[in-house]
Amino acid sequence: MRKLERFFDGYGQYVARKPFFFILVPALLTIVSTFGFLSFSTQDDIWDIYAPTNGLSRVEEAGIKRFEYASGSHHHRVSIPFVLIHFLVLFPLCQMQILVSKKNRGNILTNEALDEVSQAHKFVADNITAWDGNHQIAYKNLCGIYCNDSNAAVLAFLQATLNDTARSSFKLTFPNAEALQKKIFVGYSLGDLKLEKGYVTEAKMVILHYMVDTSLPNGKQLAADFETKVRNFFASMTDISHHIKYSVLSRTRELEEQRAITITSLPFLGLTIIVLTAFMLVTLVRFPLYTSQHWQSIVGVLSPGMALWTTTGLLWGLGYPFSNILTVVPFLVVTIGIDDAFLILAGWRQSTKGESLDVRLGQSVAISGASVTVTSVTDVACFATGLFSNMPVVQLFCLYTTVALAIDFVYQMTFFTALVGVFVRKQVDIEKELTKTETKIEKTKEEEGSSSSSLGSLLTFVPTISQEAHIRNILEVFIDFLHTSIAKVIVVLAFFAHISVLLISRISSRIIIYFQICLALVSNVNTDFDMENLYLEDSPLTDISRRMQNFVLGEAFVVNFGVYPMPDFDNAEIREKFEDMVKKLETMPDYGAGKENTNLWTREYSNAVAFWGDTEDFWHKEDMVSNYREYGMDEKYITMANDTNGDEIIDGFFFTITYHNFSNFLQVESFLEDRREILKNYSSFFTVHSHHPFEKVPTESAASAPFNFISTSVSAVVLMSLLVLVFVMNFEAIISVVVSIVSICLGIVVYLHLWNVNLDAVSLISMLMSIGFSVDYSAHVCYHYFAHVHIDEQLWRSHIYAETRDRLLSTFRGVAWPVMQSGLSTILGMFPLMFVRAYVVAVFWKTVILVGILGMLHALVLLPVIFILTHDVKLLFRRKRTVAPSSHSMELAS
Repeated sequence: MRKLERFFDGYGQYVARKPFFFILVPALLTIVSTFGFLSFSTQDDIWDIYAPTNGLSRVEEAGIKRFEYASGSHHHRVSIPFVLIHFLVLFPLCQMQILVSKKNRGNILTNEALDEVSQAHKFVADNITAWDGNHQIAYKNLCGIYCNDSNAAVLAFLQATLNDTARSSFKLTFPNAEALQKKIFVGYSLGDLKLEKGYVTEAKMVILHYMVDTSLPNGKQLAADFETKVRNFFASMTDISHHIKYSVLSRTRELEEQRAITITSLPFLGLTIIVLTAFMLVTLVRFPLYTSQHWQSIVGVLSPGMALWTTTGLLWGLGYPFSNILTVVPFLVVTIGIDDAFLILAGWRQSTKGESLDVRLGQSVAISGASVTVTSVTDVACFATGLFSNMPVVQLFCLYTTVALAIDFVYQMTFFTALVGVFVRKQVDIEKELTKTETKIEKTKEEEGSSSSSLGSLLTFVPTISQEAHIRNILEVFIDFLHTSIAKVIVVLAFFAHISVLLISRISSRIIIYFQICLALVSNVNTDFDMENLYLEDSPLTDISRRMQNFVLGEAFVVNFGVYPMPDFDNAEIREKFEDMVKKLETMPDYGAGKENTNLWTREYSNAVAFWGDTEDFWHKEDMVSNYREYGMDEKYITMANDTNGDEIIDGFFFTITYHNFSNFLQVESFLEDRREILKNYSSFFTVHSHHPFEKVPTESAASAPFNFISTSVSAVVLMSLLVLVFVMNFEAIISVVVSIVSICLGIVVYLHLWNVNLDAVSLISMLMSIGFSVDYSAHVCYHYFAHVHIDEQLWRSHIYAETRDRLLSTFRGVAWPVMQSGLSTILGMFPLMFVRAYVVAVFWKTVILVGILGMLHALVLLPVIFILTHDVKLLFRRKRTVAPSSHSMELAS
């Protein structure tokens, strides 16, 4: 018997003698952890937790924040668009957007429609106030620096354009229009456009903007109250209006819709528990009925529930927030916890009948404890690798899962094991009485295996070479079939066909690079990311988000460029370098549209300089501020400071360039890299930060997914291999487990892709989960197969396949049914989640189902054939050594 099993044997006997201590302590810990619920907090800011912590977009966003108008860092934005992106572009974290469009999705640039929108806007601006706790404050006192950006002016311009059919005074071009020979930026105000000869002839969406300055006293309360009133008003306007629809999209509503996934999913946890409990009750029925394990099945579900409760209370008490992505953690922990319960209960069934309670419980824990420990340690270690990911959402998920699985292991080996000992006392007493009255109890070969009172004989493979009078059961027939040549060929061909699916499929260029490093095995995996994946499929935000995303990518991808510190524009060469840089930025291939899409104050300033004809003093930093104001230029584009002499100077500025023609975020990723390269080439002259919120999430989030997957997956596989080596101490086991894990995980990647799942931050979590799950099935089989070797090796060598047949028979008797129970219960446990129509939930249950099916097939079919083929190779080398004559024998022969 191995040291680990001897330890669990003694531990199990101790638990049997003092069960209530092991029941009471976990129960008290669960109760005490409840106090952590008082520190509950949430973190559902998708613009933060889904953005890579080391992403350059975080640096670029910080570089833009100094420009208040561009970042809106102190303003809560309320936008009413016929598709608004103003808030996504300028300030993605605190926003409200209302997409205004016709109910028939027709052209909204009509006098009737614009009149109705103007009246709605006028009511908001003049009548809706916000309560700060003491006073009602009018909107004109809430909008801060954005008060000058009048929605009324934009609507009046659009109406004037409709009446000026000759385009003599008003020209509606995009993104910059013209009114009375003055440029007007409408890139934030129109969407879903139809253009003819450069002019906008139709628009299906119009955007209005409302902002609340949150730097005011009680600013957050003001913003919340104003948003609530605006949302209610436009909801009623949608009901009243015959033609216009107002669709609200705000950060608050985004959080509400994400939380709706949690609210919708958690009730199904109860259904999952009922389904799993029923499954355990049915599969644990045994005859005579006193040997059934019904009460144990109920406790088998209760124990992981307690672990979840303890984990939640502990982490909340330590200040870790809850996020909607954690909705699936309870389902994960419950299914894994039940898997461990199946193994422990199987260990009890294999213990020696007629022995005392403490001896039998020691035997059952010794039989199952090692397997439970191997899989629990590997699961915990696998998810712990996710703690080093650069995605906050992955770190948070893996933290909760790692702690929950660790606590669940402790509770299974204490609370659950102790209760098993309590529940089986009656069974032990009955079996003792039967033992006294019967002179001899024939040992059951099919279910009980070896029933020697010695634990060592229970855990040692006993050869059954002579079987002349033995009638084979189904299990033995299956094992004999696996030894046939046709079975080996079928399994090997099926495995290579499975691998071929992974190799033949195409793969994106980025994935190719990463997977060539890792043997180049996965193909055509889509790393695109859609914002609508974060909501329920039937959420009203799904359609709104899709329209918004299409608008931004296709028509108005407005990038802010922040320049700080102020370049020395007094130097003509510097001005030329800057203009050269801007030209390259605004004419980027495929997505740039020329200088018409650029808003840059230096060009207007240059025109004024050229008009006056004297260029000597206009660019001196001491004179630029006064000249800037004298020309009546908008000061929102610049920031000012005092120099060492106390003179006011321009110390930085920002400008915007509008890009278009994107169809997905993979194109944005390529464009982002090219844009950064342009800025890098001029970094010796200017410090420029460029930023668009969609470049932080989802662009960089999607871009980092392949690297995150490869790095964490490879780390997890290496770690799993080392852990299996530590517990099993056999290199054949390492090879078998690694082959199984790699095959399952690569299959998960490709089959999820075929099942319409992209490689993003959400699926990355599921991929990590699949590695942990895949280890469970393979580790159980490998441990039982390799952990114990019969002492008489000569006996094995004298009979072909005696070793593999008896090892597989003992292994299958010990873990085949528990592995099948685990796999089937896991699949059944995911069934209720199929009714939750949300991408983040669908990725989870799809992954678990695939892992369950592939895991069982690999553990119960592929691994045994690998063991048999390995044995074939050993026999081949043995024969060669036996046949090859030694030099000494040749001398004797001569």
